Amino acid sequence: MGETTKDYFGNGTEVIRGKKWNWKSFKSTEDYPVSPNLLDWVIGQGQALKECYLCLDEWVHKLKYMGKEKWFEAWKDPEKEKDQSRNMVSPGPYLLLLGDPGTGKSLIGRALAAHLTELYKKHKIQLQDVMCWRNGLIPSEPKVSCHPAGEGKKIVFKEKLKEGKKLFLQKLGMKTLVYLMMSVAIVFMFAGFFYLWQETVRWDINLSSPTQISIQTVYEGNFLRFILDAFISIGSTTFLPAGMTLMFLVLIVFLGRFGSMSGAKGVGGAKATNVPKLIVDNSKRAAPFIDATGHGTAQLFGSIAWDPFQTGGLGTPEHQRVTAGDVHRACLGILYIDEIKNLKPDETVTLLTVLEDGQLPVTMRSRWGAGGTAAMAVATEPVPCMCFLVGAGNFDSIGQIHPALMDRIYGYGKVVRMNNDMPNTAENRRKYVQFIAQEVSRFHLIPFSREACEEIIDEGRRRSNKKDALATKFRPMIAILKTAATLAINDGQQYVERRYVKEAIENHCKTIQKQILEHQMSERGKLLEIRPKGTKIGQIYGLAVVTDPYSGEMTGNVLTVRGFLEKNGTGRKNSLKGYYRVTGIAKGEKQNFIEDSVVKVRSVILQKYGTDIAQECFTHIDFAQAYGVDGPSAGVTMAILLCSLIEGKPIRQDIAVTGEINVGVVNSIQVTAVGGLHEKIKAAETWGFKKVIIPQKNYLHSIDPKDYNIEVIAGETLEDYLKVCLAD
Repeated sequence: MGETTKDYFGNGTEVIRGKKWNWKSFKSTEDYPVSPNLLDWVIGQGQALKECYLCLDEWVHKLKYMGKEKWFEAWKDPEKEKDQSRNMVSPGPYLLLLGDPGTGKSLIGRALAAHLTELYKKHKIQLQDVMCWRNGLIPSEPKVSCHPAGEGKKIVFKEKLKEGKKLFLQKLGMKTLVYLMMSVAIVFMFAGFFYLWQETVRWDINLSSPTQISIQTVYEGNFLRFILDAFISIGSTTFLPAGMTLMFLVLIVFLGRFGSMSGAKGVGGAKATNVPKLIVDNSKRAAPFIDATGHGTAQLFGSIAWDPFQTGGLGTPEHQRVTAGDVHRACLGILYIDEIKNLKPDETVTLLTVLEDGQLPVTMRSRWGAGGTAAMAVATEPVPCMCFLVGAGNFDSIGQIHPALMDRIYGYGKVVRMNNDMPNTAENRRKYVQFIAQEVSRFHLIPFSREACEEIIDEGRRRSNKKDALATKFRPMIAILKTAATLAINDGQQYVERRYVKEAIENHCKTIQKQILEHQMSERGKLLEIRPKGTKIGQIYGLAVVTDPYSGEMTGNVLTVRGFLEKNGTGRKNSLKGYYRVTGIAKGEKQNFIEDSVVKVRSVILQKYGTDIAQECFTHIDFAQAYGVDGPSAGVTMAILLCSLIEGKPIRQDIAVTGEINVGVVNSIQVTAVGGLHEKIKAAETWGFKKVIIPQKNYLHSIDPKDYNIEVIAGETLEDYLKVCLAD
């Protein structure tokens, strides 16, 4: 655009989240009030959101009915038998979002989870924590219980406290026993040494009596022999019991330490304990959003850890090895699966069970050959998994999704088309400013000036290929914002100006396919005979696009088209027969659009001049230095070339043309719309042409002349083209 237009964003002041914002006079996105709610971040998908909200209302109505029927009551008591019936669980609703990448499908999924949280608070719908308990009777079938959100942690804490008290009493009893045994051993040891000391005193006194012989006399003065006999007689009643007590004490301590090793932590803090495991935690009381894109079977539907390599020790009980899957953690929330067409058949079948039953046991589902382990025999009771499925994909997903899953979505849900563009109104241009401010906040960039915002909006209009629309594929636009901001930051600027946005668009933010195409065109262009000057008879420049077959990326191309036409019987010795041939175009078994244009050009010339160029003339049209040209847009190029040859008027070489020629009706030969106009005009601009003529429908629908440094002229009929192209 040129100068900043004051009414580009409309007039007046708008109150945005409590802050006044003047759209007529704002200078930059600085201080724009960005919403913390993801719902407000979704732009250009109003109709899709309405359909999504309608499904959420249906979902809430279903949960309110199930709340009245107390469906979760069956899971409150882990010892209670679970209801296996499906009468209380009606399938659906489900959502399938189809659209091009970058249109905000995953953002809508997250926004729906935020909206669900608000609805749950409004309608007092309670989220649930899920716990896994040890089954004392059949350990391979752990019990399951459900409790209001936040209660799970309290129960685990309570059970840990209870087990802690038990362990404390055991440790206290053990320590008491140890200290008691140590005391007994010490008493016996003390008694033994005391008696030995008494015997030593007796030896020193050397007591004797008229009727008794002295001790020293008996032992012949050998004190060692005396004390050894005393030790044997005293030790049997003192030292021996003390030694046995100490050995028993050492054994108890050793066993106690060895037993404590079995409490090592494993997966999720698993230990050899009877405390239940919290497998689904909704203590935040926010509707869960689980992105299961690309997840395998074990991640989707849960699994049992393989003991001992996946847990802390050989003694880890079965209930502590249970891991809930995405479907369980998304219970009463959003289960988001992008590229849902890539689900494997067995995964789809299990997902159908989840959608129909609303409950699924957790069993071992590893794909890595863990067969033959004890984990294969473990399966929990049914675990609730009533999740709101939001699938996503491109438009080609319709024919690739499993037919049974697609039938459920059609029957119990909705398929929503994502918009690729939105109307180019002042309101939606304001939405673009909101988008810019959001990304500035998210990536911590510097603010964008008003003029930079306008350039971003103009790029959105160009990418929509419509004059009255703005693209809603915002992901590629984010790269432009970040690059432009980085360029401005490197230059030490306070705001991002328009020139940085233009530089990012023209020089930096191009896909690899576009870079390759432009490089090929640039290298090939050095060998092309293109000189946009003067006038010539029998030569014209047409515009085309080269498209990458995998990504759909396009780049413009200029074609040199030359022609030769001579009527029969013009004085040559051997009169030429009728002949009409076009070379340099696509050929082969495949259907080629340009073949239809070749046929239509013959009819158009016959209608305009009464001359059959295939019977009355020798006619040859050549797309010089080209091979495999295809598409309907070369029709008007060939027609103008033949008109030049028939009328003998030269063609201006500084003008390039494009458009589809049509068989005339009521003496009017129309030129209709073609594709890739932006790329074609940019190619003509690059080669230095002064003017380009395009179909009027394209001009009115998608072209703003202010986007280009070349004069863009609209033509509705072949006569309109001839007036500009042919020189007198």
